[in-house]
Amino acid sequence: MLVGVVKFGVLTCRNTEEYKIAARKFVDMAKKNGGNSDMIVCPCRDCGNLRHEHCDIVFDHLVMRGMDRTYTTWVLHGEHRSASVQCDEVEMLESYQMYKDVYFQDDNVVEPTHEGQEADFANLVQDAETPLYPGCKKYTKMSATVTLFKHKAANGLSEKSFNELLEIIRDMLPQDNTLPDSLYSTKKFLKTFDLGYEKIHACVNDCCLFRKEFEHMDSCPKCGSSRWKVNQRTGKVYDGVPAKVLHYFPIIPRLRRMFGSPEKAE
Repeated sequence: MLVGVVKFGVLTCRNTEEYKIAARKFVDMAKKNGGNSDMIVCPCRDCGNLRHEHCDIVFDHLVMRGMDRTYTTWVLHGEHRSASVQCDEVEMLESYQMYKDVYFQDDNVVEPTHEGQEADFANLVQDAETPLYPGCKKYTKMSATVTLFKHKAANGLSEKSFNELLEIIRDMLPQDNTLPDSLYSTKKFLKTFDLGYEKIHACVNDCCLFRKEFEHMDSCPKCGSSRWKVNQRTGKVYDGVPAKVLHYFPIIPRLRRMFGSPEKAE
């Protein structure tokens, strides 16, 4: 725990002056680390780091409801993991680590230095941890979006089919669900974390990929098959419409995320 509020996480009697002083120090510390913004992430049992509230409201929540017991290392409020702490001794929000790895990819940047950047970062963390709908325990906005996007890629769904699927699922879920409403919004959301993919034209017989030295070719250099879709009945070639497309998920951003954290690398 942070200096000055070390007892805050272990105090159980919230109506004592000691607890209230520790809670106020925590809120003041979080506000300072957030660029002195009055709006901070609320770690109370009910909000669970999923909502931004005014500092005074966060203080009231901590006194009335108590701190979320699973939130033991205050990474969303400025605390850093100690190098001496073992992985299994610390609870870390998975999406927080993912955002951190992606957001600060420059090896020379350890922590955000701009107040606006810090606020944006906190908003991204909150967005990823938002439940799919209020009360949902199994899926967050992030996990549900990734699951459906993987289903689209694995089954070759068209944009129209995927949009219809999203519309059907959203209609089945509670009205205030967080599921994206279209393929466009899905890609935009995932692009933030480098979870998108690249489309690469491929030979219909899997001889080659039309990239690098083959990028501008109209037919396969090995089997001679057209790069473009061909009407099997009339023989008409639809220029610009690829006969086969490979969906490539870049590995480098994923490795960067996996090994961007010393704990995960170990």
